This record gives sequence, C-alpha cells and structure tokens, in this order.
Amino acid sequence: MRNFEAECIERYFLAPGSTGPVGSVYVADDDLLDIFGVTDLEEARKQLIKTLPHIDILKARFSGDMAPRNGNAPDYVRILVFLCWMQTTKTRQRGDRDFRDDLLAKQLNEYFTGFPMNGLDLMWGHLKEFLWREHQIDLVLPENIPNNISRIGRTLQMAFPTWRHKVELRKVRDSIPPERLLDPLTVANKITTANMSGQTMQSFVYNFEKFDIVRKRGVREYMETPFWQAWYSLVAEQAALEEVEVAEGNFGEHELFRVSPLGDRVPIATPEEALRFIPKALGKLVRNGIVFLENSGWGKYRAGTSPSNILLMTSSKLAACDADAIRSVAGLNANWVVAHFRNQVGGGAQTASAPREFGWRDGIRVGGAYLGRTPLAPMIAGPMPAAIRVEKNGKPVDMVRSEEGLSFLNGIHSGTFVARNNREIREILLVPRANEVGELRRLSFDFAREISEDEFHHDTVPSLVTTVEDWAGDRVAPCDELVTIGEALYERTARGLSFSEAIEIIQRGMPEDDRPSEWDLLRSFSDAGWLEMTLLRHFPVRRILQNPLMAERVGSDLVRISGPTPIAVLERLHAAAGAAGARVETWNGLSKWALPRYAVRCPDERVRRDFIERMAIAEKPTSKQARADVGDPDGVHGYQVIGRLDEERGFFAVRYDDKIADGLYRLERKESRNPFLYRSVVDGKPVKTFVSPSVAVLSHHLRAGGPVFLQSGGIIKPLRSRVLLPSSWARWASDRVLCNAAPGASEDGWQYQYAVGASSLTAISGLVSVTDKEGEEAEGPQWIDRFLASASNRGRAIYDSRSRTTRIARVMVEKR
Repeated sequence: MRNFEAECIERYFLAPGSTGPVGSVYVADDDLLDIFGVTDLEEARKQLIKTLPHIDILKARFSGDMAPRNGNAPDYVRILVFLCWMQTTKTRQRGDRDFRDDLLAKQLNEYFTGFPMNGLDLMWGHLKEFLWREHQIDLVLPENIPNNISRIGRTLQMAFPTWRHKVELRKVRDSIPPERLLDPLTVANKITTANMSGQTMQSFVYNFEKFDIVRKRGVREYMETPFWQAWYSLVAEQAALEEVEVAEGNFGEHELFRVSPLGDRVPIATPEEALRFIPKALGKLVRNGIVFLENSGWGKYRAGTSPSNILLMTSSKLAACDADAIRSVAGLNANWVVAHFRNQVGGGAQTASAPREFGWRDGIRVGGAYLGRTPLAPMIAGPMPAAIRVEKNGKPVDMVRSEEGLSFLNGIHSGTFVARNNREIREILLVPRANEVGELRRLSFDFAREISEDEFHHDTVPSLVTTVEDWAGDRVAPCDELVTIGEALYERTARGLSFSEAIEIIQRGMPEDDRPSEWDLLRSFSDAGWLEMTLLRHFPVRRILQNPLMAERVGSDLVRISGPTPIAVLERLHAAAGAAGARVETWNGLSKWALPRYAVRCPDERVRRDFIERMAIAEKPTSKQARADVGDPDGVHGYQVIGRLDEERGFFAVRYDDKIADGLYRLERKESRNPFLYRSVVDGKPVKTFVSPSVAVLSHHLRAGGPVFLQSGGIIKPLRSRVLLPSSWARWASDRVLCNAAPGASEDGWQYQYAVGASSLTAISGLVSVTDKEGEEAEGPQWIDRFLASASNRGRAIYDSRSRTTRIARVMVEKR
C-alpha cells in the first residue's frame, strides 16, 4: 500500500506543513470516503484496516520491537493516521474512552489490555526527523505528557477532535446564545476569554489558532477548517440550523435541498422532509404551506422568513391567489410550486399598499439608456402610483396602470421620458434596439474556464458537406416578442449571463398564452448560433456566452452569416452589402418562434471579398466529423448519486427505485466546486460518464436503443423527453437549409423541431436513431402491446427494450 502511505504523508503532513508547523492530525470520515472512492463509511473503515500490516507486525510496531531505522523513509504513517482517526470518527460509540480496550480492540478485534506501546513515540520521533530532513517541515510533538499516559500521550494529543476536546467545546456552546452559535467572531471571543482546560491541549490550541487566522482573512474559508467542522458538529447536536434551498435544474425544473451551514447539500422531495433540521420559524412556514424565497444567484433560492415576491407554496395556496398578481409558476412536485409574484407578498396575499421608492425599474440597460421594447421596457413605480405622470417632449404619455406602477403601451418606444411625482422627477432614455457588441467587449468562450454544453460534440458536424440544399417546408416570419427577446439577450450576454437570468428575460418577454417552453426558446438561440451554453469548470453552475459573428463562403456566390444578428448587426450587414454591390437574403424559420437566417448573395468573388472586408468579421473555421457516442469510460471517485433521470417527465428525480440498476444518474462531489457528472448505466454495455446534461440524456437513450427522433416532411422531432441534438449539429443542419431549429406548432402544443434536407437527414440518421413511424409503432413492437392487452396476462410483466421500461399487463377484457 505504498500509494496509501504516500497519500497519508501528503494529505496530513506535507499539505498543512506548507503553511507552517504541524501540531495536529485531523482525519475526517469524509477523507476516507474520498481516498477509497466509496460512499459508505463502514466500507471505508474496512478498507482502512486492510491497509494496516498483519496483526503480528502491527503489535511489533506498537511495542517497539520493530523500530524505524534512522535515515530510512517512513513506512508506518498509515498506522499513525489510523490511530488518530479511530479517536475522532463518527463510528466511535459513546462511552468508548479507553485507548487499548475500547478503541483499538474494537477496531482490530484483538486483545490489547496492558500491551506495551513504546513504539508509538519511536514512530512519531522518526517522522519528525524525516519531515524536517527531507521537506523542512516542523512537526511539533507534545512535550508535557502525564505519567499515566506516557506511552500513548503523544498519539492522544495529536488527534483532533477527541472526546476531551468535545467536552470543552460543549461548555463553550452552552454559554453562547442560540442565535449566535454560528457567528465565528462570537465563538472566537468566547474561547479566547474563557478559562478552559482545553487551552492546555496542543491539538486544541493548534486547530483553534488555524481557524482564527483564517477567520480574520474574511469570507467563508474558516468553515473548511477542522476546528469549525468540529464546532458545527456539536452545535448540530441540539440546534436545527440547516436551510432549505431551491435550485433550478438542468432543464428549467426545480429541485429541493436542505443545506447545512458547512455547505453539505442533501436532496429532499418535499419541504416537510427538512422540518427536523430547520429553525422553528421556518418550519412554521413550511407547515402553513407558504415559504418565502430569497434569490441567492446562479439559479438558487434560499428559504427565509422575510416577505418576498418569490414563494415556495402548496398548490392549494396558489389557487387562492389572484391570477393577475402571479408572474410565473413552476412545479416542484405534485403538491408544491415555485411562484413569482409581481409584488412582494406576505401570507399568500398581494401587498398592494407596500410603499416603493419612486423610480424606473425592471429594464434592460443599453449603455446609458434602456431597451424601449415592451414587455421588456422599464416601468415606473412609487409609493403613490396614481400621482405619477409620464411625459415626452412636454406632452403626456399614455401608460398602462397596475398595482405595481405604470408600464408602457405595447410597441417600441424611444427618446427621453420624464416621470413626475409631486415635486420629484425621474428621467430615462429609451432606445429601440441593443448596441452592437464589439470584440473587445464580448466575453469569449474559453476552454480553460468553461465546458461547452455540447461537451465532446462541440464544433463537430454530422457531415463535412456544407453546401446549401433545398427545403420545401413552410417558412414563417418571427413574431415581435421573439425580436424583443433577441435584443435583450444579445445586450445582456455580452459579458456572460447566468442561465436563470436568461430564463427570466424570456419569461417576461413572452405572451401570456400561445407560448412555447422558455427552455426550448433559449435552446433555439443556442442552436441558431447566437449563444454558447456552457458549464463552469470550477463551479456547478451554467453560464451563457455570446458567439462571435462569422462569415462562411458557400459555392461561387454566397456568404452565409453565422452568429447573432440583432437589429444593429442587420443594419450594418445591409449597409456593407449595399456598398460592396451585394444583396442580403433573409430566410425565415419554421415557426414564428424561429430566428431568421441571413445570407449575402454576391455577383462575383471580388464583391464577396469586398463585403467580408467591410464587415470585418472572421471566417467560420472548419468543423470536425462527429461521432455518436463518446463518453468517459473511466471510474468516478469521490462522487455520490443525487438523482436519476425520470425518462417519462424528463428531469432528475431525487427519489427513485433502487432495485432498477439501469438509468442515467446525476453525481455530485461533496465539498468541491466541480460540475455535476452524469453516469449512464445500461445493461450489457460499459458504464460511461458525461459532464453535459443534454449530451448525457441523448447518449443514454442512444445506448439503450430504440428510436429517439421522428422525421416527417423535412422536420425532425424528438420522441423522448429532453432529447435534443447537440447545438453544433443543429447549426450545421440550419446551414444546409438556411432554417433555424425552434419550437414549432404541433397537435400537442409547441414541440421542438429541426428543419432538414434529404442529405442532411441521411447524415444525422448515421449518428442518432431516426424513424418515420409515428405513435406506438415508433415506441415498441406490436406483439408487446398484444401481450399487455391479453386478459390471461394480467399482472405479468415484460421488458420493453425500445422504451427501456418494465410494463405490466393490467387491463382485463370485459366478460361476455
């Protein structure tokens, strides 16, 4: 076990020794889970004991008969680490205090009463000499050892936190008011001024000083110190201090967690599951069915007791609210929803009389002005909305009055508007479009910082053929709401935008009815090449970046434009084309929610070169040939499963049937900022791991078998929930037919669709399973349906390989 020996030296001596002397060894249970790559602490304990030498050699080490030789590298550090761990582990039973009879004997299942322990000091002394000689690290060993524990004293005092430390910490805990138990300054002051026997224990003093130094630096790094970990574990014994967190999932759904002050996140299905762990005031709100949520950024919300306009509430409470007061609603589960109200609310009722500061709000900033396109134009609000008047050039402007304030009439507004409220004046400048984003302002995609949503499919295409082919489908001009949303997203994504903020912009910009999913609409901007959806490498959140504007030469007379094309870019596009003698072509999409494509027709090569030079845009690089299923076949260490894909509804559920091994699992690494991982388990195939959720869903369905897309009349639609083509492939398909993917109208409402030509369909079919059969024929063999319909098979189960589910016959044929 040379690797484990080296891991112990690095983790517990070299790493802490790089910042100063080492005066204690803190071996957390989670360390063993991480080192051995398991999730069960008992399994980690067994693995640790297996790393120890044979019991006879171990006893010889303890007694000193096998002493370390001077000048040799240590080969016993795992023994010292084990002895420190056994004193502090959570598996230690209450009342076990004797080092030999209780702790050592129960771990090793061996008799140690009265056994000599002279070898322990020999190992500590040899390790001290080695660390200084080889690494210039000072290992500080306790000097004042009581005579009654002279042989094991250093081993007892180097471990932290032992039962002796916890006794002292409990005394401090009982002297601090409950509301200040997790205030680091209060804890530090109390320990500094208290008369404690713990202040004579070296490991206690060492770990407290480490905590106090980190605390003084600011932020929250102190929470990761061994002292604070020990302190919180004692506080948690008697206080319910955890929080409830609502997080936006990978596909716009919401998930629920309870979060400890140390940052540990445990998934829960309902808020009621957290009642034992949260403060009483918050628990009362949960029982009443209305919980206030505070936006903590990156698509996360923390439950609190202060009134808010974002609520976690039961469906029955929501039904009692005024529909006009609700901005948006997202289901959490069968009984709970996340609701955004237009005004701050308390107790589920809208507080229309709450005073608000007089001013303009809720707008999209464009330089020194704001976007003047409704419904994303700013509104004016104040404590007395009825007294507010809005003017332009000295003339009154008609506004739409509501309890929130005054909003602009539908349309496009530009110019300087003045709002008056008694003697107060608030002026604002509105513009009809976003400013064009230059390369110096735009935050570029960086592989060292982000992972593309396409993961290994990024910049790959189903075929290297890039020529334009015919598409016979109907084309529809974009609606005004789509243009407005496009202007807002273009302006806000210049320096990067969080996923949740993009969703909020889309929700505000869409009409109340006849609207597709906001997730699908955001995806259409990515598939149109406007945006790049990414995952941060060192934080489990998603960020949206803006793609550059690029040109691609096609055939002898065409320049295909790729990237974002808002109004400002289109104006420059027309101006440059006109000056060069070229003509701009507009190719609408397959629905009113599809972004148009643009191409420039040039009479000859000279005009084409002139146009590209005038636009000063880069030419699109050559893509690589795509592969259907790549994935990472290596194992995953230190991660735990926090959800499995509900394939019918298309989100990762935190509660599922453990008896079914197959599935797509979401994994999280505790106490790290690594992104989530997604692990596909399919019977008879090697397990594969993905970073991108959308790529993981697609690959998992492909690995499981059965058709995943349906094609008809030049349109491809997904057959499975949340299944989408990688954006790089969707952009290539759009290049071929000059028609962007987008939500399209169908019998079941709005459904995501891709326009494809004949040769494009052939190339895509070589990577994903595409069928032209609708309904049950696309889902599974007809004989399975006949089997399930038979009355004689009632209660019998059969596995459907196409839908990858076990189906049970429940229908009885009516007796005649």
